[in-house]
Amino acid sequence: MGIFGSIWNRLRGRSDDMDGDYGDSAERTVALDDVASIKRRRGRNDGEDAFPTFRASAIDRPQDNGPAFSSARLALNEVFTPAQPVTDRARFAGRLDVLVRLISILEDQRAHVVLYGERGIGKTSLVHILADIARESRYHVAYASCGSGSRFDEIFRGVLKDIPMLYTKNANPAGRDVESGASLADLLPEGTFDARHLGDICATITGTRVLVILDEYDRIQDPSFRQSIAELVKNLSDRAARVQLVIAGVSANLQELVGYIPSIRRNVVGLPMPRLDSKEIAALIDIGEREAGVKFSPRAVETIDLLSNGSPYLARLVCHHAGINALNDSRMDVDIPDINLGLDEIVEEAENRLSPIARTRKNELLTTKDVAVLGAIARGASTPDGSFLLDDVKANLSDKTTEATILAELKRIADLGGLLEQSKGAAGTVYRFTDEALPFFIWMSVARSHVSDGGSQLRVA
Repeated sequence: MGIFGSIWNRLRGRSDDMDGDYGDSAERTVALDDVASIKRRRGRNDGEDAFPTFRASAIDRPQDNGPAFSSARLALNEVFTPAQPVTDRARFAGRLDVLVRLISILEDQRAHVVLYGERGIGKTSLVHILADIARESRYHVAYASCGSGSRFDEIFRGVLKDIPMLYTKNANPAGRDVESGASLADLLPEGTFDARHLGDICATITGTRVLVILDEYDRIQDPSFRQSIAELVKNLSDRAARVQLVIAGVSANLQELVGYIPSIRRNVVGLPMPRLDSKEIAALIDIGEREAGVKFSPRAVETIDLLSNGSPYLARLVCHHAGINALNDSRMDVDIPDINLGLDEIVEEAENRLSPIARTRKNELLTTKDVAVLGAIARGASTPDGSFLLDDVKANLSDKTTEATILAELKRIADLGGLLEQSKGAAGTVYRFTDEALPFFIWMSVARSHVSDGGSQLRVA
């Protein structure tokens, strides 16, 4: 049974498999009005004259003198950070097996690594933790977040600036360059340089190892940059240089990032980032509980697990909103109503990210008798590039859901105009939402309307 079967049956107390029967028509319709309004504003009562203010200072100290709730709020803001990667290993949940594998590839195989997966799956957090561990082992670590305008020479000049001249075979430990604090960047020409020149310098490094992390690599648009990286990888590998690259990016597989350069395939190891399992989601929540002193009820943990579907970004997002809502109500316990209110806020934020055409059609889009299928389509579209097949939708539904039902819902969306693209692929029809923010908005809207059990507390089976 797919994720929707789990949510519908386990959280609403239903024992039957999902078969498309959702009761009367009112229960089958996702009404945007039910999810777009915020019923309660953070910490303020109607008629209160107090002007809004921050609850903590910029040095992370509470503005008020309520130690329990203020400290818990600060801790939640530090632990559940959906908009920022995890950089503290004490707050890093799960993925230890992936981390072990990554370290083994670097240390034992001396290979370069391509870390890939969908957005929000935790790649950046993992490489930050890797960097921290590598520095403890005396590696020189350079981290660069790539962008569409990144330049090969600028990134690697910065890398070599952090490596003292002492770590080159040609250096004289008592020489003027070493004593004056010169770096390997001083061996580069003032202008641009190519991968071969850089490889020559890297091949002279001794007495240490260098780890270069190129994050957000999928954002690189310049073919010459990617070609230079490929040549560098080949050069470093052929010369057994003590420099290794970790390339992280949004991709469904290794080939999408470096597959068009066959000469380096044997020099790199592809490492996919899987989704978190239920135990890892529970561990993530447990970290927040320990640091903030709050307590998520068992059914709240189960609900967050089902809603996140293995995404650490989404798990932290829901935990953050739910935890803050409980604190605003002067409680340290977090339960289903706090999640429901958080989903209200998440949907409102997601709606603001939609394109103009998606915003004008959102009511029609969400009004459907096949709510589970609509949600499964949204989940199916959570691929690295947003494209999905019929099988991706089926994976999120009960086997009792017919292919005809799915195709009918896809046609309904397409007929709204401007929301869904279709093309022919080797495996069949390929679908893609024209607005990459739309699948997330749909999924959160469906979750808010149907996980909330009509706005009351969820009944966990």
